Amino acid sequence: MLNDKQIKEIADSLLPTFVPKNDAETELSFNFTVPPNQTYQVRYEKRDGSWTFITSEKIQIQK
Repeated sequence: MLNDKQIKEIADSLLPTFVPKNDAETELSFNFTVPPNQTYQVRYEKRDGSWTFITSEKIQIQK
């Protein structure tokens, strides 16, 4: 299992691919999976023009 710092680092590296094209958006969330089967949902908020990591949660994907 990943620790909070590792989850944030992975999420931060993926963030540019999820940034909304609409500059008015102030929240975003996305899921990512780390092999073999750890999936996390992360949430960001836009503060002072930049995206700030807020939370992460390990989630179960239905098969």
